[in-house]
Amino acid sequence: MFEKTGKLQYISHLDLLRTMQTALRRAKVKMIYSEGFNPHMKINFALPLSIGIESVYEFMDLKTECDVDCKAVMENLGRNLPADMKILDVYEAESKFTDVKYASYRICLDYGDRTEEAAKVAETLFYGPLVVTKKTKKGEKDVDIRPMIRSVETKYEFGCVIIECTLCADSENYLNPFYLTGALDKQMGFEALHKKTLRTAALFADGKMFR
Repeated sequence: MFEKTGKLQYISHLDLLRTMQTALRRAKVKMIYSEGFNPHMKINFALPLSIGIESVYEFMDLKTECDVDCKAVMENLGRNLPADMKILDVYEAESKFTDVKYASYRICLDYGDRTEEAAKVAETLFYGPLVVTKKTKKGEKDVDIRPMIRSVETKYEFGCVIIECTLCADSENYLNPFYLTGALDKQMGFEALHKKTLRTAALFADGKMFR
């Protein structure tokens, strides 16, 4: 379990994979590799982040050659990672990544001198039908994303629009939080001047924290 914040919100998923591979080699973790002409470490991530989103609740699954000292892996791996990436825990897997059904986010938006107005718009925007153009495997189509929002709360705080939400995160109904910010931008007629999106949790279907 790890967090990825600060400047690291701007690295791609491929860059994250390369960073972890390098850190694992330096930490001397005995990994299992795939077979074939181009063998690679068996690493899997839960819910890969879009560029521009920070997170304090990320998971990486490692396949190792033998049993490992989780505490030692946590310490050694942590010493070989960038400053904005921190290992929070290392443990034997208790669940599968496919068990993750929801993800929670805290979104902060600044619309300049119209921020308070935007907060009032947000008070009603996410509680009724909300049709957006959503990218799917078959192309783009208009979708009402309201059924994909498990919970949402909006408020005006610290001069920003704050959106606390829990969204569908399974493979069939994954909802990127950018669809919510995009919907509010559309209502305001311009993009927020500043945006900060933080993933705060991954959840099972019953709402309990994933682990």
